[in-house]
Amino acid sequence: MSANGEKPIRTICGFCHTNCGLITYVKDGVITRIKGDPDHPVNGGADCPKGRAGKAIVYSPDRLQYPLRRVKSGFKRISWDEALDTISDKLLRIRDQYGGKTIIRGVGAPITEENRDGFGQIVAMLGSNDYIGVGHICHQPRSIGFRTVFGQMPQPDYENTKLILIWGSNPFVSNRYGEVGIGFACAYGGLSSTFSSARKRGVKVIVIDPWHNHMVRLADKWLQLEPGRDDALALAMLNVIINDELYDRAFVEDWTTGFDELAAHVKPFTPAWAEGVTRLQASDIQEVARLYATTKPALIREGNALDQYPNAVQTTRAIAMLEAITGNLDRKGGNVFFPFPRLTPLIPAPAVKRLSSDAYPMYPSVPFPAFADAVLTGKPYRPRALLVNHSNTLLIQANTNRTRQVLDKLEFLVVCDIFRTATTELADIVLPEASPFERYGYRGYAGPAGGFVALRRKVIEPVGESRTVFEMEYDLAKRMGLAAGFPFRNNKEWISYRLTASHMTFHDLEEKQIIQVTAPMKYEKYLENGFKTPSGRVELYSQRLKDSGYAPLPEYEELDRRIIERPSLRQEYPLIGTTRRSGSYTHTQFRNIPILRKLDKDCLLRIHPEDATIRNISDGDRVRVESPDGKMEVKAILADGVAPGIVLIDFGWGNPGDGGQNVNLLTSDEDRDPISCSTSNHRFRCQVTKH
Repeated sequence: MSANGEKPIRTICGFCHTNCGLITYVKDGVITRIKGDPDHPVNGGADCPKGRAGKAIVYSPDRLQYPLRRVKSGFKRISWDEALDTISDKLLRIRDQYGGKTIIRGVGAPITEENRDGFGQIVAMLGSNDYIGVGHICHQPRSIGFRTVFGQMPQPDYENTKLILIWGSNPFVSNRYGEVGIGFACAYGGLSSTFSSARKRGVKVIVIDPWHNHMVRLADKWLQLEPGRDDALALAMLNVIINDELYDRAFVEDWTTGFDELAAHVKPFTPAWAEGVTRLQASDIQEVARLYATTKPALIREGNALDQYPNAVQTTRAIAMLEAITGNLDRKGGNVFFPFPRLTPLIPAPAVKRLSSDAYPMYPSVPFPAFADAVLTGKPYRPRALLVNHSNTLLIQANTNRTRQVLDKLEFLVVCDIFRTATTELADIVLPEASPFERYGYRGYAGPAGGFVALRRKVIEPVGESRTVFEMEYDLAKRMGLAAGFPFRNNKEWISYRLTASHMTFHDLEEKQIIQVTAPMKYEKYLENGFKTPSGRVELYSQRLKDSGYAPLPEYEELDRRIIERPSLRQEYPLIGTTRRSGSYTHTQFRNIPILRKLDKDCLLRIHPEDATIRNISDGDRVRVESPDGKMEVKAILADGVAPGIVLIDFGWGNPGDGGQNVNLLTSDEDRDPISCSTSNHRFRCQVTKH
């Protein structure tokens, strides 16, 4: 306790994937201030705008503080008993009439483990093992791609590398779950210092991105490729490395399968060919390929942008092959497999065939476009109810107009969140969730020092009548007669249950805050155990993909299929649109928080001065953007950081009161990755005119 009566409480943030350590100061049950925890391995005391805004978020007048029910005039406040009775009665009726498999849960990005697990037990006990979310445009396509080559997804070993290749990522604003050990966490200044220090040590930095972002300013080399042409670039780099014999011959011979097939396959994909596809110079492609292959060790940090194209899995596979054939896989300073704490899975779901298992057998859950198809067509069956926990489905998914049709056609929609969103506005019942500072939670982390777990402490009582999702869930189970089989009743018991496999409990974490649960990372584990693939080797040629009807080697994918089918659309929509995610916010959250809104005030379109001049657009003008799928209005600014012919639009706007529009009004869900169902959220044809 400090002299002024403040009590410092160690906890972890819950406002982005990184989950930095925080010290929250509380006086008389109220948060007074928040700062970074200097003893947390992820951030070492650094913080970011979202963490510093924690107090403003918790005490925002916009907080959902009690349950709401849709009525003809909008929403009315109801009691928790009425809310949970309504949900229980409706879900039981749907289960009895249509079967439990028609009840689906919707999950958001796993910023916290509560987001991932919420409503999972109750839906499983009702008879469903399906959930939808954002996985098909975030992480899962890359995960599938890496697993087909390595058997698991690697992470960059920043501390020991001599070259960092950032591909479709901006670590300033989007840090990977479990990406620790380099001391930058989510803090802008820390990251800048880390990379500046790395460059002083002679570490080279290469950035591949269509937009001149923060990372480009620190880069030795920037490849400004056209959005979505990453597959062409990766194939051309493979061509250079193999033709110039810059690959690690010993590793290739001892630990890969299908190299001869890959070498023959990439022969046509020369840098000269890629120049005409990527908007890059062939000489730049050659330079980067040779630099990456000959600088030992080197790493690639791929990012979420790669997930949002209909060629996502094969693109990732080509990038994975670059890591493997250059000998940078699971070796010091390359892309490695960090140890991660073991978690006990949720109770087994019923043996029900997944909704999308025939169309997307390699996808672990249900990609939203496949769910949408089923709702609108009734094939293979029609989902009836959706329980959404901390996810903004309407703004996240491609083709907003179609997404709205899907949500409107559901018989019952429940949304649990801390603020009103575009999705809560469509719900039948809205449930107010406790904020990360008002509930217990945990996070498992991976890193070079080993896997560890940290506790998110409840530092204050929930605002208003907000509750934790697991308390809601157990209360529902009691009303449905399902409580006897429930493994936890609240967040504390949920933590203990999930951490059973790591031989710890909630009380262990409460006592120690951070517990190391694995040994430090060991390099070249494949020498003892091989790789987690059917052959035990890196599979450059995938028999599994071939047997499933997919290409066994990464292929180049033509984009903008409608343009190919209807060439006249090229003149109607001459520009290529892509999107930008702000580091001031988390996805679609927090634009209602004044201190964060000061950092990014408006939804903006960035357009090259040449394209603006042609259209008589001046800096700050309101413009209309139209695509084959929709239209929106936005403020334009002139920017040399985008290439001519490309426009960059901010993502995440469109919630009640934020004054912006959703860029996914312009995107399409027609073109889909055949393996992962990824949609083209990051590339769309459009035209921009002065409003």
